[in-house]
Amino acid sequence: MNASVRTSRRVVAAIMGIEGLFMTLFALLGFVEWRWKEGTGEEGMRVLTESLLVLLFAAGSLVLAKLWLGTSDWPRTPTIVWHVLLMPVAYSLWASGQPLICAVLSLVIIAALVSSVKGSAEAQPPSAEA
Repeated sequence: MNASVRTSRRVVAAIMGIEGLFMTLFALLGFVEWRWKEGTGEEGMRVLTESLLVLLFAAGSLVLAKLWLGTSDWPRTPTIVWHVLLMPVAYSLWASGQPLICAVLSLVIIAALVSSVKGSAEAQPPSAEA
């Protein structure tokens, strides 16, 4: 694996790791805020369910970050799918008057997509059976 591919894989791993940490923080802060307001009933279950769902996505992101540090090409597809699914989020941020957050998220999406393609672009060595 050449240096360019290793660097791309590290960039994607860092992006996925940071996304996982932000999602974990977001889920925990949402849950803590709900507990602080002493939410009950239907709203409480909604907040709990959303927090658990975000934690699940955070765990997936952190697993992908670890896999990008290895040599497998397996994490490429879920990484690309995840970032394609984030594109409408970036657009909705733009439409809701949050251009700075939209710009940052758009740059992260582009960096992750480019790095994930470059990080798995190295040709496999020819087999010894030839």
